[in-house]
Amino acid sequence: MITAMGVNIMFFAKRILPTAVLSLGLAGAAAAADLRPAYKAPAPVAAPMAYSWAGFYIGGHAGVGWSEGNDAGFIGGGQIGYNWQLSPNWVIGIEGDISGTSMNANNGAVSLAGVTVTGGANLDWLSSVRGRLGYTWDNFMLYFTGGGAWAGLSGGGLVTVAGVGSTPWSADATASGWVIGGGGEWMFSPNWTFGVEYLHYEFDHLSGTISTPIGGFSGDLGSGSGSVDVVRARLNYKFGDWFGKGVAARY
Repeated sequence: MITAMGVNIMFFAKRILPTAVLSLGLAGAAAAADLRPAYKAPAPVAAPMAYSWAGFYIGGHAGVGWSEGNDAGFIGGGQIGYNWQLSPNWVIGIEGDISGTSMNANNGAVSLAGVTVTGGANLDWLSSVRGRLGYTWDNFMLYFTGGGAWAGLSGGGLVTVAGVGSTPWSADATASGWVIGGGGEWMFSPNWTFGVEYLHYEFDHLSGTISTPIGGFSGDLGSGSGSVDVVRARLNYKFGDWFGKGVAARY
């Protein structure tokens, strides 16, 4: 009996006990592994947002204009255009705009052969269609612009003959010429730009009507010269590039 018990104890010591110890060791290692903090990959770093100057835009402008012989006045209106981005730095575009103005001039009195004409004229509106060439630094652009220009004028006064009687006169005319200028623009969000520009207009031809109670003249009023200078601020909203993806500039 004792011998059999001794044999069983020896069997337990040699076979069962090492297996139990090994099992406990493996369980402890597994528990220790579960206690270690899990490794997490770092959060991806967001790439900087890309900004492109390409696409349609529409906006408004306001500023001041002046001309020789005219009082300075307010100018305000709107513009629409399209830009193509040729490379990360070069942009070309086309733009059309129209502005109303408060500029006017009192021409005083002009006398010739006993006829005296008094009155004044108003510059009612300015319009142009221009090309643009710009160079960009990320979200800033400097540009040159130029093209054709038109202006609307109106006026009126009195015609006095030999100091005897006065006859009212009125005129409406359109002037044509050209415009050049330049400016700078800042893209402060992917769709909004703000800028300031200077434009110099030269007009050299008039057509329209001059009317009096006893008759009038309609047609070509002849050639002449006149200039207008404008400084204005502008705000544009840019749509997507409808004719293809432009080259993006980055902030």
